[in-house]
Formats: sequence, C-alpha cells, structure tokens
Amino acid sequence: MGRMTKKYRVVFFGITVDTEVFRQNMAKLGVSDPTLDKYTRKAPVVLKRDLRLGDARKYAEAIINAGGLVNIQETGEFLEPQSSAEKVSISSNQDFIICPNCGFKQKKEGFCIRCGFDLDSSP
Repeated sequence: MGRMTKKYRVVFFGITVDTEVFRQNMAKLGVSDPTLDKYTRKAPVVLKRDLRLGDARKYAEAIINAGGLVNIQETGEFLEPQSSAEKVSISSNQDFIICPNCGFKQKKEGFCIRCGFDLDSSP
C-alpha cells in the first residue's frame, strides 16, 4: 500500500512588469518568444502540472521573479507507491541532467525545478 500524495499545477495569469523586461527574464529561463506570446495570449494557461508542492513552489517562484503572475492550484491526490528496502532503484547518470543555467542536478525533466530553465531547448 502506498501513501496519498497531493499534486499541484502552476497557472500563468499574466505579467506584472513591462512586457520587454518579462520577455528578457523568461529568455534567461530558456522560454522562447513564440512560447511566451502563446502564454500571454491564452492566459490563464497551465504552465506545469502534476508537481509536488515543493517543485510547484520553485517553478512558480522562478516565473514570479521574472515578472509573471502565477498561482499554484491543487489538482488532486494520487497514490504513491510504497517504498521498501528491497526495492531500492539506483538511477544511472543518464537519468540526471545538470541545468546549464543554475547548475542544479536533477532527474531529467523538461524544466529545471530550481530556476525554471527550459532543459528541452538546451543542446
């Protein structure tokens, strides 16, 4: 039996700074202009879903620091498999990536959970 874990999503509502300032800040996080234009046109829009609260907060903080208006919404509870001492899985180095923006090492995902950098766009 596992335990229930709440999942969260980060929703973008708009910007709180000058458009050009926001564009430059988001570019530093690896978000391209066409993607940014789509977000601002379609706001409110879900940027990231199925996150743990800590990850959602880090992601939201990066967007807020760039000048975005976001909030974190709970999306429900999901059963997390129970961990047991017999089932220890060791991740190989191929399962990890180091963010070229802030140097944070994490499991491979589309965005850096520390600074929000778009890891899919990095070479």
